Amino acid sequence: MIRTLFALAVFLIARPVLSQSGSEPGVLYYNGTIYTADPDRPVVEAMAVRGNTIVGIGTREQADAGLRQTLGEVGDEKGIDLRGKTVLPGLIDAHGHMRGLGALQTGVLDLTGTTSYEQVITLVKQRAAETPKGEWVLGRNWDNESWADKAMPTHDELSRAVPDHPVWLHRVDGHAALANRAAMDTSDVSPESKDPAGGELLRKPNGDLTGVFIDTAEGLIERAVPAGARGDAESMILAAQQACLSAGLTGVHDMGVHPRTADLYRAMDDAGRLKLRIHAACPAQFAVKHFENNEPYRSDRFNYAATKVYIDGAMGSRGAWMLAPYADRPVYGTGENAGEPYTGLAVREPGFIEMISRHALERGYQVCTHAIGDRGNREVLDAYERAAASTGRSLADARFRIEHAQLLSPADIPRFASLGVIASMQPTHCTSDMRWVETRVGAERARGAYAWQSLLRSGAVIAGGSDFPVESHNPFFGFYAAVTRQNQERVPEDGWLPGERMTRVQALRSMTIDAAYSAFMEDLTGSLTPGKRADFIIIDRDIMTCEPERISATRVLETVIDGQQVFIAD
Repeated sequence: MIRTLFALAVFLIARPVLSQSGSEPGVLYYNGTIYTADPDRPVVEAMAVRGNTIVGIGTREQADAGLRQTLGEVGDEKGIDLRGKTVLPGLIDAHGHMRGLGALQTGVLDLTGTTSYEQVITLVKQRAAETPKGEWVLGRNWDNESWADKAMPTHDELSRAVPDHPVWLHRVDGHAALANRAAMDTSDVSPESKDPAGGELLRKPNGDLTGVFIDTAEGLIERAVPAGARGDAESMILAAQQACLSAGLTGVHDMGVHPRTADLYRAMDDAGRLKLRIHAACPAQFAVKHFENNEPYRSDRFNYAATKVYIDGAMGSRGAWMLAPYADRPVYGTGENAGEPYTGLAVREPGFIEMISRHALERGYQVCTHAIGDRGNREVLDAYERAAASTGRSLADARFRIEHAQLLSPADIPRFASLGVIASMQPTHCTSDMRWVETRVGAERARGAYAWQSLLRSGAVIAGGSDFPVESHNPFFGFYAAVTRQNQERVPEDGWLPGERMTRVQALRSMTIDAAYSAFMEDLTGSLTPGKRADFIIIDRDIMTCEPERISATRVLETVIDGQQVFIAD
């Protein structure tokens, strides 16, 4: 790992502090299989914790010796027999959306797993029947690729079924959404409405709107959704936090956090209500002003020192920006661009990415750019490289990231390592999307999709995440996907493009020490190393050796952060 003066300066703010109070008890965990994610001692049988800090690992005797060195004259200790159970460093989701996850648990209609448009409509009708007329019905996570008819839906049947409520339903990728007639009328959207830059209103052959809005076009409806319609921000965050802790997550990189929500996070931290370690990224439209007026903020529990930028949309809704036209939509079919080659959508111009990257390099905050298509990824790498050259600053020191990096041209794969750009990737995206990737881009270009092993062989760092609530927040689903490239039904038999699978050690690193590194927190957490914070989980099986099909069913027995138990299974 690169260590520089820049990185060291960051950690002056948030280095672990070894507890030395003689009255503070210590805890010795022994008789377990403890995976440390520390290459110097990858597997041990015992670990000693004093206060919030790991003070010893190794055999029971070695860990106990480390503990006794810190206890002092009146110190006390207790032993916990793990009885053969497995311990992992606390898992870190390097790309999630806390409010989005919390909204599904506090009121937004969850359409995950629906198998037809008819089923979606039935669920919306049921929710509308419980909702006063005129109030919005909000939902997310429908996936037309899971329906027998895989075409994008049109609003007509939904509008007939639910005429008295504005309905707004986000597709699973979040880059497309369906509105009924009432929602479009409330938002003053009509067939005469123009496509905004970086977005598209899908149309029928006669020019009428289908009700599907792609990428920036979603804003035409979002502007009319009442503030707070998805719920109270703190309630959503707390609900998401509990879900994450119970799943074995001790850290989350929360992508797209408004400065007001950042203030809420800080207040929750001050009040002791924030248990997770949150690395939050400010939306790009607010970042320049925010970081002109505020220093990047970093503490043990909450960071606000990054920005989230978009270059393109998603492959599922055909908004990812491609070097060549989509195989299954080579030209625009309707609208003012009818007949022209269709290569997806540039949500932001590369010049904007370069501008904000220069500003970030000068002001000391991190850039995390969403890029999914092969052209989107190339344009971001190019913009990062130009910004570094013009400022004389190092991308490796600044730890700039590309979020998703789903489809890469072979020529761009080695550029991540050579430039020092982190690939922040989500393994379950691969196993969700593998059904249709070759249909979108053809078999040859698909070889650059979710190219984990190729990136790792080139020397790149991969930070593993889920993009919840697009995918499940359960990190063991991601671990399973990373090492098998199979869905939960173990299809395909040998895994999709199996040469790109991660090893179990690589998968664990991506969710622990490398995820911590991508948030400038590797000296604080990410491995079970003496001197670091005691963030770890106890689970019911050994995911490093068990049969692959058993990984996804892993049960978290206990989650510990800063030496404090924050979740215990019933």
